[in-house]
Amino acid sequence: MQKDILENFQKLTQLSLENFKKLGETNLLIGEKLLQEQVELTNALIEAASEKAEDVADAKDLKDVASWQAELAQECAKKVVESGRACADIVAEAGKVYTSLFETTLKAANGAAPKTAAGKGRKAA
Repeated sequence: MQKDILENFQKLTQLSLENFKKLGETNLLIGEKLLQEQVELTNALIEAASEKAEDVADAKDLKDVASWQAELAQECAKKVVESGRACADIVAEAGKVYTSLFETTLKAANGAAPKTAAGKGRKAA
């Protein structure tokens, strides 16, 4: 019985280590995707601001400046919303991966536990 318990403990330990590795890889991938999205957003905002800055520099009327400023605000808001949606999709995808990883681990742990309990019951009887 002790041998079964030690074997199951070793299997669960190995499974835990594998799952921590998978979790780390998943976290790294999610972090990379989120960082990439933020870099793209930053670049898009800088590009939009640069374009409008050139227009403002050539402006001859305050109305034009106000109009371009409003366009810039609208464009920036649109880009931020798009980026927010993309980030939400990334996080939702991560949730699915975490759920799958959790379910797989739970099934494996439940599969190992009855073997130990069954072995214990046979010895006691």
